[in-house]
Amino acid sequence: MKKVHRFITSYEVIDNKIEIKDKELIHQWKNVLKFKIGEILTLANTTNGEALCSITELSKSEAILSVAEVNTVSKEGEKKVTLYLAILKRENFELVVQKATEIGVHRIVPIITEHTIKTGLKYDRLEKIAQEAAELCGRNSITEIAPTMKYTDALIDCKNTDHQIIFDISGEIFNPRPGLGLGSVALFIGPEGGFTEKEIFEAKENNIETASLGSLMLRGETAAIIASFIAVN
Repeated sequence: MKKVHRFITSYEVIDNKIEIKDKELIHQWKNVLKFKIGEILTLANTTNGEALCSITELSKSEAILSVAEVNTVSKEGEKKVTLYLAILKRENFELVVQKATEIGVHRIVPIITEHTIKTGLKYDRLEKIAQEAAELCGRNSITEIAPTMKYTDALIDCKNTDHQIIFDISGEIFNPRPGLGLGSVALFIGPEGGFTEKEIFEAKENNIETASLGSLMLRGETAAIIASFIAVN
């Protein structure tokens, strides 16, 4: 069976048809994926759900799709998880963006901590990784990649969530049930070497819970993926 490609984009169904004028998307369909008339694909977003379509017209400037069916059942979880992640090596940070998106994390905020060494991130690439991961795993929305923040600013930014947790080996084993419920959750993951004692103290002063993922010293990307999965589920 031929793979049905899936794309997260805004769309509107009018008279059982969808008109697409996104130049980048049309270029991808026409020149990269080599779509032809009759190609079956799925469009998705959080507003309209999923639409199973076939291409009836495809030019350099627009595409017309015929809609076979629309599924409005949301695939997004009710719990909104924000991951405040210390900047890691480029490939490790990109791995977390991919996996956290697949898991269902709502927002990723790169943070600069005392042990942060490299601060340069390629946001266009991170956003592309998040979009591709969301489309492949079946989500209807793309994980937001927020601008980089200093750790102290992140402590303030996270206050709009219902629960805040910073991960450190000194904390109690992370057990979100039943405490986290279906509200919003902020997770703080440190860099290689972890958070400093001062940073943990500042988190506690801001009433942020300290939790651990066990007695072993995990890499930042490993901790981020595990903590995200537990929190989302």
